Amino acid sequence: MAKVQIRRIASYELPLLEAAVADFLSHAHRLRMKRSKRVLLKPNLLGNFPPERGVTTNPLVMEALVRHFLDLGKEVWIGDSPGGTVNVDRVWETSGMADLAKRYPVKLVNLSTAGFRELQSGEFSVKISEIFWKCGIVVNVAKYKTHGLVGFTGALKNLYGLVPGLAKSNYHSLYPNSLDFSKLLLALYALTRSRLSYNIIDGIQGMDGLGPSGGRTRNFGLLFGSRSVSALDYVAATMMGFAPDDVPYLEEALRMDGILPSRIGVPTSFHGYVIPDADLRAVRFSNRFLRRVPRSARHLMERLYYKRPVISNRCRKCEICVQSCPVQVITPADKFNFPEIDPKACIRCLCCHEMCPHDAIDIHKSLLVKMVER
Repeated sequence: MAKVQIRRIASYELPLLEAAVADFLSHAHRLRMKRSKRVLLKPNLLGNFPPERGVTTNPLVMEALVRHFLDLGKEVWIGDSPGGTVNVDRVWETSGMADLAKRYPVKLVNLSTAGFRELQSGEFSVKISEIFWKCGIVVNVAKYKTHGLVGFTGALKNLYGLVPGLAKSNYHSLYPNSLDFSKLLLALYALTRSRLSYNIIDGIQGMDGLGPSGGRTRNFGLLFGSRSVSALDYVAATMMGFAPDDVPYLEEALRMDGILPSRIGVPTSFHGYVIPDADLRAVRFSNRFLRRVPRSARHLMERLYYKRPVISNRCRKCEICVQSCPVQVITPADKFNFPEIDPKACIRCLCCHEMCPHDAIDIHKSLLVKMVER
């Protein structure tokens, strides 16, 4: 039976987090934890967002993990590959990771600049940072959010940060729709799952609405943990209010792991619990609807059923959207104009919306999308 640990934690208080981390990690692979010296903590550091936005893994969750492993005499690395071409040093500072590195003997590693291995899984060739293979203990520390492209982002989607930055952009251009992109995520999971020691989702503060960065910041008050990525994501997603087929990679991930949802163990107090007011309208129905369209008709349907990013007058001309576009179809700003997206060339991957730190990109929905979501 796969087990998922869950704790109610109302706010980021270090003693409560340390107690939860110690309890959660007592369920990890004990032999690996004992024998391995180096630990990679893989947070969600999507971009240049402060902790209070609920976009990135909170630094106090990371601090509890750092203290736990340092007490065990481990060498601790914190590593991620933020999206697009964002300045990684700035992300370390804004997210609170640089402060951790000042106060504790930990190493911050940029997974985009450390080399990579390119491995094959089925039809997909996937680049994975070399750092991942250098650490005997890997703890995947995700964030509890909705996601405009794949519905839900938890432990499995967080593994995408193991892919070097520019390769991530290339994959978005190759697999722009939710179904193909989810197959890529599953290929990445197949290549990495055996080396994952434990998985945590920081849901004390997270996001609903049109996440993973432009939605509504929420205080969910939940911390999740499990050795199983698929079981963890299943429990966390269904507690947020998703059906399994709302998240296009979820059911296949469970099949890969041989896990039946009915056999996933959770604490008794969370049996049947669903967050009562999570806003999933913007992300819930689209993926389910498109999967029911025959592949032969999908190209036509995508012309009628789409969500397209539009730059609003809230834009501050930082041009992160220009740098983040995997197909380079956003015209840079000038003295008089905001950046502008070419609607005909846009592949609607929503990377610009995801990476904008100022919530300045709106999503225009076709009439058919509005009808389905209604």
